[in-house]
Amino acid sequence: MKKVIITGVTGFIGYHLLRELREKGVEVLALCRPDNKDIDQIKKLDHVHVAACGLEQIRQLPELCAEREFDAFYHLAWKGASGSARGSYRTQLDNVRWTCDCVETAREMRCGKMIISGTVCEKQCDAILKQSTPSASAYYLLAKEYAGEMAGTVGNRIGIPVLECRFYHPVGIFNKKEQIIANTIQKLRNNEAPQYGLAEGLFDVIDVRDLAHALYLMGEKNLDGDTYFIGSGTPRMLREYLETVKDMVNPSAHMQYGAIDTHDLPMQREWLDVSPFQAETGFVPAYAFPESIREMLSWLEDEKAYDSKKWLI
Repeated sequence: MKKVIITGVTGFIGYHLLRELREKGVEVLALCRPDNKDIDQIKKLDHVHVAACGLEQIRQLPELCAEREFDAFYHLAWKGASGSARGSYRTQLDNVRWTCDCVETAREMRCGKMIISGTVCEKQCDAILKQSTPSASAYYLLAKEYAGEMAGTVGNRIGIPVLECRFYHPVGIFNKKEQIIANTIQKLRNNEAPQYGLAEGLFDVIDVRDLAHALYLMGEKNLDGDTYFIGSGTPRMLREYLETVKDMVNPSAHMQYGAIDTHDLPMQREWLDVSPFQAETGFVPAYAFPESIREMLSWLEDEKAYDSKKWLI
């Protein structure tokens, strides 16, 4: 693999994928919103070219960039992936349209394949549709599922392979702090008592560096399928992950399980099976969960230092 296009390069996963690709010597065309605060820093990176092009303008990319013949188009950007915007059906439906626009753009840029990021929680859409009062975040999951189906259909019609990478919970430096593992670390460091539901459902955590490597392999290898789960290979009960965090950060802390009603949807073990991807690519996660936590602790203890060096990659 020699050169690729990426949306969402300044996001959590996109940043780590950029690092992985540069380490592998892959040329990157990074698509950034014109008002992105990091755009000037990204422009300074070797082997990275920047196009000021947000998702709203993605169909204009062939006019902005004369280069063609890319190995892969990674679509990682998703507006409203967290926070209150998850509950905006207009925003989520826009993402479906933009995903399909990316597929058409990838074909016009003569990319060898399209790779989109998803979540294994899309598997819960059938259960969501049966709920009498779904949560606001249901719009996000339904849109993710529909975007994947629509992108695959568009790709089949215009002749470009579309692959979807699904995962559960990636962790690492620059993680979104509202997510459960990062949030737990922060609360334990502050001697707070974190509150959870029962935390008895199946969960899977993967180090974002391993996820980035898996995404690289999706671009590098010729795969037979179209949807792959990428995970640790050892899913376990959420409470076990949280207890590991507690033991590493603040062993005497009080974890308040069952303190809140989370209305958790079922997660099936077979959905978290990474073996099909491993069989085709040889992928093996390199980072165990405790190592990921140590990395995050180092980051949270000196965020300013990490931020100052973020783009010195």
